[in-house]
Amino acid sequence: MKKIIKENRLNRRHFLKTAALTGFSVPVLLSGKIFGFNGGVSPSNKIVMMSIGVGNRGNELLGGFCHNSNFQMIGVCDCYQRHADRAQERVHQFYQNQDCVIVPKYEEVLQREDIDAVVVATPDHWHTKIAIEACRSGKDVYCEKPLTLTLAEGRQIVAAARKYNRVCTGGSQRVMEDYGYMAPIIQSGAIGEVKEVFVGVGNPPKHCYLPEQPIPEGMDWDRWLGQAPYAPYNSERCSGSYGGGWRNYTEYGNGFLADWGAHKFGGSMYVLGIDLMEPVAVLPKGYEGANYLSVVFPNGVRLYHAPDHDITFVGSEGEYRHGQSTLKPLKAVDVRLYSGGAGCIADDFAFCVRNRVRPFQDFEYAAKTAAVCQLMAIGYKVNRALQWNAEKSEFLGDEEAQRMVSRPQRSPYTIPDIFS
Repeated sequence: MKKIIKENRLNRRHFLKTAALTGFSVPVLLSGKIFGFNGGVSPSNKIVMMSIGVGNRGNELLGGFCHNSNFQMIGVCDCYQRHADRAQERVHQFYQNQDCVIVPKYEEVLQREDIDAVVVATPDHWHTKIAIEACRSGKDVYCEKPLTLTLAEGRQIVAAARKYNRVCTGGSQRVMEDYGYMAPIIQSGAIGEVKEVFVGVGNPPKHCYLPEQPIPEGMDWDRWLGQAPYAPYNSERCSGSYGGGWRNYTEYGNGFLADWGAHKFGGSMYVLGIDLMEPVAVLPKGYEGANYLSVVFPNGVRLYHAPDHDITFVGSEGEYRHGQSTLKPLKAVDVRLYSGGAGCIADDFAFCVRNRVRPFQDFEYAAKTAAVCQLMAIGYKVNRALQWNAEKSEFLGDEEAQRMVSRPQRSPYTIPDIFS
Protein backbone atom coordinates (compact mmCIF):
# COMPACT_ATOMS: atom_id res chain seq x y z
CA MET A 1 0.00 0.00 0.00
CA LYS A 2 1.45 3.33 -0.98
CA LYS A 3 2.01 5.97 1.66
CA ILE A 4 -0.21 9.02 1.44
CA ILE A 5 1.66 12.30 1.38
CA LYS A 6 0.78 14.18 4.51
CA GLU A 7 0.15 17.87 4.88
CA ASN A 8 3.28 18.96 6.66
CA ARG A 9 2.24 19.98 10.15
CA LEU A 10 5.81 19.52 11.38
CA ASN A 11 7.00 22.63 9.59
CA ARG A 12 4.76 24.84 11.72
CA ARG A 13 7.01 26.21 14.42
CA HIS A 14 6.25 28.59 17.21
CA PHE A 15 8.50 31.60 16.83
CA LEU A 16 10.73 31.90 19.87
CA LYS A 17 10.63 34.84 22.19
CA THR A 18 13.55 36.27 20.25
CA ALA A 19 11.25 36.64 17.26
CA ALA A 20 9.40 39.34 19.11
CA LEU A 21 12.67 41.22 19.32
CA THR A 22 14.09 40.55 15.87
CA GLY A 23 10.90 40.42 13.80
CA PHE A 24 11.90 37.08 12.29
CA SER A 25 12.94 33.58 13.24
CA VAL A 26 15.26 31.12 11.53
CA PRO A 27 13.65 27.66 11.23
CA VAL A 28 15.11 25.03 13.58
CA LEU A 29 17.14 22.27 11.92
CA LEU A 30 15.69 18.87 12.79
CA SER A 31 17.05 15.41 12.08
CA GLY A 32 15.29 13.45 9.38
CA LYS A 33 14.99 10.54 11.81
CA ILE A 34 12.29 12.45 13.64
CA PHE A 35 10.07 12.43 10.57
CA GLY A 36 10.65 9.01 8.98
CA PHE A 37 11.13 8.63 5.23
CA ASN A 38 8.03 6.67 4.20
CA GLY A 39 9.49 5.44 0.95
CA GLY A 40 11.04 8.76 -0.06
CA VAL A 41 14.56 9.34 -1.35
CA SER A 42 17.18 8.52 1.27
CA PRO A 43 19.13 11.49 2.71
CA SER A 44 22.32 9.77 1.52
CA ASN A 45 21.18 9.84 -2.11
CA LYS A 46 20.74 12.75 -4.45
CA ILE A 47 17.35 13.48 -6.00
CA VAL A 48 17.86 12.77 -9.70
CA MET A 49 16.22 15.37 -11.92
CA MET A 50 15.71 16.56 -15.45
CA SER A 51 14.69 20.07 -16.45
CA ILE A 52 11.87 20.68 -18.95
CA GLY A 53 12.13 24.15 -20.49
CA VAL A 54 15.58 25.73 -20.25
CA GLY A 55 15.06 29.17 -21.77
CA ASN A 56 15.54 32.32 -19.73
CA ARG A 57 14.10 31.37 -16.32
CA GLY A 58 14.68 27.67 -16.90
CA ASN A 59 18.36 28.33 -17.45
CA GLU A 60 18.53 30.23 -14.16
CA LEU A 61 16.82 27.41 -12.28
CA LEU A 62 19.16 24.91 -13.90
CA GLY A 63 22.13 26.64 -12.31
CA GLY A 64 20.44 26.71 -8.92
CA PHE A 65 19.62 23.00 -8.93
CA CYS A 66 23.07 22.03 -10.18
CA HIS A 67 24.70 23.98 -7.36
CA ASN A 68 22.38 22.45 -4.75
CA SER A 69 23.92 19.29 -3.27
CA ASN A 70 20.50 17.70 -2.78
CA PHE A 71 20.05 17.22 -6.52
CA GLN A 72 21.74 15.62 -9.52
CA MET A 73 20.72 17.04 -12.90
CA ILE A 74 21.13 14.41 -15.61
CA GLY A 75 19.27 15.85 -18.58
CA VAL A 76 17.52 18.79 -20.21
CA CYS A 77 14.55 19.16 -22.53
CA ASP A 78 13.51 22.06 -24.74
CA CYS A 79 11.71 22.48 -28.06
CA TYR A 80 14.45 24.91 -29.19
CA GLN A 81 17.72 23.12 -29.85
CA ARG A 82 19.78 26.23 -29.14
CA HIS A 83 18.43 26.40 -25.59
CA ALA A 84 18.96 22.68 -25.05
CA ASP A 85 22.55 22.81 -26.30
CA ARG A 86 23.36 25.76 -24.05
CA ALA A 87 21.83 24.05 -21.02
CA GLN A 88 23.62 20.76 -21.69
CA GLU A 89 26.96 22.52 -21.90
CA ARG A 90 26.26 24.34 -18.65
CA VAL A 91 25.55 21.06 -16.85
CA HIS A 92 28.66 19.46 -18.36
CA GLN A 93 30.81 22.32 -17.15
CA PHE A 94 29.38 22.17 -13.65
CA TYR A 95 29.79 18.41 -13.15
CA GLN A 96 32.97 18.22 -15.24
CA ASN A 97 31.67 15.31 -17.28
CA GLN A 98 29.69 14.63 -20.45
CA ASP A 99 26.77 12.79 -18.86
CA CYS A 100 23.92 15.27 -19.35
CA VAL A 101 21.54 14.14 -22.09
CA ILE A 102 19.24 16.22 -24.29
CA VAL A 103 15.74 14.84 -24.64
CA PRO A 104 13.76 16.70 -27.34
CA LYS A 105 10.25 15.89 -26.07
CA TYR A 106 9.03 16.03 -22.49
CA GLU A 107 7.01 12.83 -22.97
CA GLU A 108 10.31 10.96 -23.32
CA VAL A 109 11.58 12.53 -20.11
CA LEU A 110 8.55 11.28 -18.21
CA GLN A 111 9.02 7.74 -19.52
CA ARG A 112 12.44 7.48 -17.89
CA GLU A 113 12.72 5.38 -14.76
CA ASP A 114 16.05 6.84 -13.67
CA ILE A 115 14.71 10.20 -12.44
CA ASP A 116 12.83 11.14 -9.28
CA ALA A 117 11.57 14.61 -10.19
CA VAL A 118 11.31 17.20 -12.92
CA VAL A 119 11.65 20.96 -13.07
CA VAL A 120 8.97 22.54 -15.29
CA ALA A 121 10.10 25.98 -16.46
CA THR A 122 8.20 26.34 -19.71
CA PRO A 123 5.91 29.28 -20.52
CA ASP A 124 2.77 29.24 -18.38
CA HIS A 125 0.45 27.69 -20.96
CA TRP A 126 2.43 24.43 -20.79
CA HIS A 127 2.65 24.11 -16.98
CA THR A 128 -0.53 22.19 -16.23
CA LYS A 129 -0.31 19.58 -18.96
CA ILE A 130 3.31 18.68 -18.22
CA ALA A 131 2.80 18.70 -14.45
CA ILE A 132 -0.25 16.43 -14.63
CA GLU A 133 1.52 13.96 -16.89
CA ALA A 134 4.62 14.07 -14.67
CA CYS A 135 2.48 13.20 -11.63
CA ARG A 136 0.84 10.38 -13.56
CA SER A 137 4.27 8.99 -14.47
CA GLY A 138 5.35 8.92 -10.82
CA LYS A 139 7.57 12.00 -10.81
CA ASP A 140 7.61 14.75 -8.20
CA VAL A 141 7.37 18.25 -9.64
CA TYR A 142 8.95 21.66 -9.13
CA CYS A 143 6.91 23.97 -11.37
CA GLU A 144 7.83 27.58 -12.01
CA LYS A 145 5.31 30.32 -11.21
CA PRO A 146 2.64 31.38 -12.07
CA LEU A 147 1.42 27.82 -11.62
CA THR A 148 -1.47 27.75 -14.12
CA LEU A 149 -2.97 29.66 -17.02
CA THR A 150 -6.68 29.37 -16.15
CA LEU A 151 -8.95 28.91 -13.15
CA ALA A 152 -9.96 25.47 -14.43
CA GLU A 153 -6.32 24.39 -14.61
CA GLY A 154 -5.86 25.22 -10.93
CA ARG A 155 -8.37 22.51 -10.00
CA GLN A 156 -6.82 20.03 -12.41
CA ILE A 157 -3.22 20.44 -11.33
CA VAL A 158 -3.99 20.09 -7.61
CA ALA A 159 -6.22 17.07 -8.26
CA ALA A 160 -3.36 15.38 -10.14
CA ALA A 161 -0.91 15.92 -7.30
CA ARG A 162 -3.37 14.34 -4.89
CA LYS A 163 -4.55 11.51 -7.16
CA TYR A 164 -1.03 10.35 -7.95
CA ASN A 165 0.36 11.06 -4.47
CA ARG A 166 3.22 13.31 -5.60
CA VAL A 167 5.24 16.03 -3.90
CA CYS A 168 4.62 19.14 -5.99
CA THR A 169 5.74 22.70 -5.37
CA GLY A 170 5.11 26.01 -7.07
CA GLY A 171 8.24 28.00 -7.76
CA SER A 172 7.89 31.34 -5.97
CA GLN A 173 10.88 31.67 -3.66
CA ARG A 174 9.93 35.26 -2.80
CA VAL A 175 6.77 34.37 -0.87
CA MET A 176 8.86 33.18 2.06
CA GLU A 177 12.32 34.55 1.38
CA ASP A 178 11.35 38.15 0.56
CA TYR A 179 8.02 38.65 2.32
CA GLY A 180 7.85 35.96 4.99
CA TYR A 181 9.39 38.14 7.68
CA MET A 182 6.12 40.11 7.85
CA ALA A 183 3.95 37.10 8.77
CA PRO A 184 4.70 37.03 12.52
CA ILE A 185 4.32 40.81 12.70
CA ILE A 186 0.96 41.06 10.96
CA GLN A 187 -0.47 37.86 12.43
CA SER A 188 0.50 39.00 15.95
CA GLY A 189 -1.95 41.90 15.61
CA ALA A 190 0.69 44.63 15.43
CA ILE A 191 -1.59 46.77 13.23
CA GLY A 192 -4.87 45.35 14.45
CA GLU A 193 -7.33 43.63 12.16
CA VAL A 194 -6.24 43.87 8.52
CA LYS A 195 -9.01 44.60 6.04
CA GLU A 196 -7.10 46.04 3.05
CA VAL A 197 -3.85 45.23 1.25
CA PHE A 198 -2.44 47.34 -1.59
CA VAL A 199 -0.01 45.48 -3.85
CA GLY A 200 1.93 46.83 -6.81
CA VAL A 201 2.59 44.48 -9.74
CA GLY A 202 2.57 44.83 -13.52
CA ASN A 203 -0.18 45.08 -16.11
CA PRO A 204 -2.83 42.53 -17.10
CA PRO A 205 -2.27 40.65 -20.37
CA LYS A 206 -3.06 41.79 -23.90
CA HIS A 207 -3.60 39.89 -27.11
CA CYS A 208 -0.58 39.30 -29.30
CA TYR A 209 -0.56 40.78 -32.82
CA LEU A 210 2.93 40.45 -34.25
CA PRO A 211 4.11 39.91 -37.84
CA GLU A 212 5.44 36.60 -39.04
CA GLN A 213 9.19 35.98 -39.00
CA PRO A 214 11.18 32.97 -40.24
CA ILE A 215 11.25 30.11 -37.74
CA PRO A 216 14.82 29.61 -36.48
CA GLU A 217 16.59 26.36 -37.27
CA GLY A 218 16.08 23.88 -34.46
CA MET A 219 12.84 25.43 -33.18
CA ASP A 220 9.76 23.19 -33.00
CA TRP A 221 7.32 26.07 -33.24
CA ASP A 222 4.14 23.99 -33.22
CA ARG A 223 5.25 22.37 -29.95
CA TRP A 224 6.15 25.72 -28.39
CA LEU A 225 2.61 26.92 -29.12
CA GLY A 226 1.14 23.77 -27.60
CA GLN A 227 -2.50 24.21 -26.54
CA ALA A 228 -2.47 27.91 -27.52
CA PRO A 229 -4.08 29.04 -30.79
CA TYR A 230 -1.92 28.72 -33.85
CA ALA A 231 0.00 31.93 -34.58
CA PRO A 232 3.00 32.79 -36.75
CA TYR A 233 6.46 32.71 -35.25
CA ASN A 234 7.82 36.00 -33.96
CA SER A 235 10.85 36.19 -31.70
CA GLU A 236 9.10 38.61 -29.34
CA ARG A 237 6.07 36.33 -29.04
CA CYS A 238 8.17 33.56 -27.51
CA SER A 239 10.84 35.63 -25.80
CA GLY A 240 11.50 34.83 -22.15
CA SER A 241 12.62 38.40 -21.46
CA TYR A 242 11.51 39.66 -18.05
CA GLY A 243 10.62 42.95 -19.66
CA GLY A 244 8.40 41.61 -22.43
CA GLY A 245 7.87 38.47 -24.49
CA TRP A 246 5.21 35.82 -23.93
CA ARG A 247 4.46 36.99 -20.38
CA ASN A 248 2.66 40.01 -21.87
CA TYR A 249 0.18 38.02 -23.90
CA THR A 250 -3.12 36.45 -22.90
CA GLU A 251 -2.51 33.48 -25.20
CA TYR A 252 0.39 32.28 -23.03
CA GLY A 253 0.09 33.97 -19.64
CA ASN A 254 -1.77 36.51 -17.54
CA GLY A 255 0.60 39.41 -17.98
CA PHE A 256 3.00 40.84 -15.44
CA LEU A 257 -0.09 41.01 -13.24
CA ALA A 258 0.42 37.27 -12.72
CA ASP A 259 4.17 37.07 -13.22
CA TRP A 260 4.88 39.29 -10.20
CA GLY A 261 1.48 38.61 -8.67
CA ALA A 262 2.67 35.05 -8.00
CA HIS A 263 5.28 36.62 -5.72
CA LYS A 264 3.56 39.62 -4.20
CA PHE A 265 -0.06 38.51 -4.03
CA GLY A 266 1.14 35.12 -2.81
CA GLY A 267 3.39 36.77 -0.25
CA SER A 268 0.60 39.00 1.00
CA MET A 269 -1.78 36.07 1.33
CA TYR A 270 0.85 34.09 3.22
CA VAL A 271 1.54 37.00 5.56
CA LEU A 272 -2.17 37.20 6.38
CA GLY A 273 -2.57 33.44 6.71
CA ILE A 274 -5.24 33.35 4.00
CA ASP A 275 -3.25 31.57 1.30
CA LEU A 276 -5.69 28.65 1.12
CA MET A 277 -8.62 31.02 0.61
CA GLU A 278 -9.99 31.99 -2.77
CA PRO A 279 -11.75 35.32 -3.43
CA VAL A 280 -15.53 35.55 -3.54
CA ALA A 281 -15.71 38.77 -5.58
CA VAL A 282 -13.85 40.90 -8.11
CA LEU A 283 -14.53 44.63 -7.93
CA PRO A 284 -13.54 46.99 -10.77
CA LYS A 285 -11.71 50.27 -10.38
CA GLY A 286 -14.20 52.92 -9.33
CA TYR A 287 -16.42 50.51 -7.39
CA GLU A 288 -17.53 52.41 -4.26
CA GLY A 289 -14.98 55.06 -5.23
CA ALA A 290 -11.96 52.73 -5.17
CA ASN A 291 -8.88 53.79 -7.13
CA TYR A 292 -7.93 50.22 -8.02
CA LEU A 293 -9.38 46.90 -9.10
CA SER A 294 -9.59 44.47 -6.19
CA VAL A 295 -10.63 41.01 -5.04
CA VAL A 296 -12.47 40.27 -1.81
CA PHE A 297 -11.75 37.19 0.33
CA PRO A 298 -14.35 35.29 2.38
CA ASN A 299 -13.10 36.92 5.59
CA GLY A 300 -13.65 40.40 4.14
CA VAL A 301 -10.02 41.23 3.32
CA ARG A 302 -9.83 43.33 0.15
CA LEU A 303 -6.68 42.93 -1.95
CA TYR A 304 -6.03 45.75 -4.44
CA HIS A 305 -3.95 45.75 -7.61
CA ALA A 306 -2.28 49.07 -6.84
CA PRO A 307 0.68 49.72 -9.17
CA ASP A 308 1.84 52.79 -7.21
CA HIS A 309 2.37 50.71 -4.03
CA ASP A 310 4.83 47.98 -3.13
CA ILE A 311 2.97 46.04 -0.41
CA THR A 312 0.94 47.97 2.16
CA PHE A 313 -1.20 46.35 4.84
CA VAL A 314 -3.90 48.58 6.32
CA GLY A 315 -5.21 47.54 9.73
CA SER A 316 -7.58 48.90 12.34
CA GLU A 317 -4.58 50.12 14.37
CA GLY A 318 -2.26 51.37 11.64
CA GLU A 319 -0.36 50.46 8.47
CA TYR A 320 2.64 48.29 7.64
CA ARG A 321 4.70 48.90 4.50
CA HIS A 322 7.06 46.24 3.22
CA GLY A 323 10.65 47.34 3.60
CA GLN A 324 9.77 50.57 5.40
CA SER A 325 7.99 49.83 8.67
CA THR A 326 9.84 48.93 11.87
CA LEU A 327 7.08 47.31 13.94
CA LYS A 328 7.82 44.08 15.81
CA PRO A 329 5.52 41.16 16.64
CA LEU A 330 3.34 41.73 19.70
CA LYS A 331 3.59 38.04 20.62
CA ALA A 332 4.89 34.73 19.34
CA VAL A 333 2.70 33.28 16.60
CA ASP A 334 2.46 30.02 14.71
CA VAL A 335 3.18 30.36 10.99
CA ARG A 336 3.91 27.92 8.20
CA LEU A 337 7.64 27.67 7.39
CA TYR A 338 9.96 25.77 5.11
CA SER A 339 10.40 22.17 6.27
CA GLY A 340 13.34 20.62 8.07
CA GLY A 341 15.13 23.89 8.68
CA ALA A 342 15.39 24.65 4.95
CA GLY A 343 16.56 28.15 4.08
CA CYS A 344 15.39 28.18 0.47
CA ILE A 345 12.56 26.77 -1.61
CA ALA A 346 14.76 24.18 -3.34
CA ASP A 347 15.90 22.76 0.01
CA ASP A 348 12.29 22.69 1.19
CA PHE A 349 11.37 20.71 -1.93
CA ALA A 350 14.25 18.29 -1.34
CA PHE A 351 13.25 17.67 2.27
CA CYS A 352 9.62 17.06 1.28
CA VAL A 353 10.54 14.69 -1.55
CA ARG A 354 12.60 12.62 0.87
CA ASN A 355 10.02 12.66 3.66
CA ARG A 356 6.81 12.58 1.58
CA VAL A 357 5.20 15.66 3.09
CA ARG A 358 3.67 18.61 1.32
CA PRO A 359 6.04 21.51 0.64
CA PHE A 360 5.68 25.15 1.67
CA GLN A 361 4.46 26.10 -1.81
CA ASP A 362 2.41 22.96 -2.35
CA PHE A 363 0.38 23.15 -5.55
CA GLU A 364 -2.75 24.06 -3.60
CA TYR A 365 -1.14 27.26 -2.27
CA ALA A 366 0.35 28.13 -5.66
CA ALA A 367 -2.99 27.49 -7.40
CA LYS A 368 -4.85 29.81 -5.01
CA THR A 369 -2.38 32.59 -5.75
CA ALA A 370 -2.68 31.97 -9.50
CA ALA A 371 -6.47 32.16 -9.11
CA VAL A 372 -6.21 35.67 -7.66
CA CYS A 373 -4.22 36.77 -10.72
CA GLN A 374 -6.66 35.05 -13.10
CA LEU A 375 -9.70 36.55 -11.41
CA MET A 376 -8.15 40.00 -11.66
CA ALA A 377 -7.28 39.48 -15.34
CA ILE A 378 -10.90 38.50 -16.04
CA GLY A 379 -12.07 41.51 -14.02
CA TYR A 380 -10.04 43.82 -16.24
CA LYS A 381 -11.54 42.25 -19.37
CA VAL A 382 -15.20 42.60 -18.36
CA ASN A 383 -14.78 45.73 -16.20
CA ARG A 384 -17.68 45.03 -13.86
CA ALA A 385 -18.26 43.50 -10.43
CA LEU A 386 -18.17 39.70 -10.40
CA GLN A 387 -19.26 37.17 -7.79
CA TRP A 388 -17.12 34.02 -7.72
CA ASN A 389 -18.12 30.65 -6.26
CA ALA A 390 -14.83 28.82 -5.81
CA GLU A 391 -16.44 25.54 -4.79
CA LYS A 392 -18.40 25.36 -8.05
CA SER A 393 -15.79 27.21 -10.17
CA GLU A 394 -18.57 29.52 -11.27
CA PHE A 395 -19.15 33.22 -11.82
CA LEU A 396 -22.64 33.83 -10.56
CA GLY A 397 -24.95 35.18 -13.27
CA ASP A 398 -22.20 36.21 -15.71
CA GLU A 399 -21.93 34.03 -18.80
CA GLU A 400 -19.17 36.10 -20.41
CA ALA A 401 -16.89 35.77 -17.41
CA GLN A 402 -17.76 32.10 -17.05
CA ARG A 403 -16.44 31.39 -20.54
CA MET A 404 -13.04 32.61 -19.34
CA VAL A 405 -12.75 30.00 -16.56
CA SER A 406 -11.22 27.67 -19.15
CA ARG A 407 -9.98 28.09 -22.70
CA PRO A 408 -10.19 26.09 -25.94
CA GLN A 409 -7.11 23.90 -26.36
CA ARG A 410 -5.46 23.06 -29.64
CA SER A 411 -5.07 19.37 -30.46
CA PRO A 412 -2.98 17.31 -29.85
CA TYR A 413 -1.81 19.37 -26.86
CA THR A 414 -4.96 19.18 -24.73
CA ILE A 415 -4.67 18.74 -20.98
CA PRO A 416 -5.64 15.25 -19.72
CA ASP A 417 -8.99 15.03 -17.96
CA ILE A 418 -7.86 14.31 -14.42
CA PHE A 419 -11.45 13.99 -13.20
CA SER A 420 -12.48 11.16 -15.54
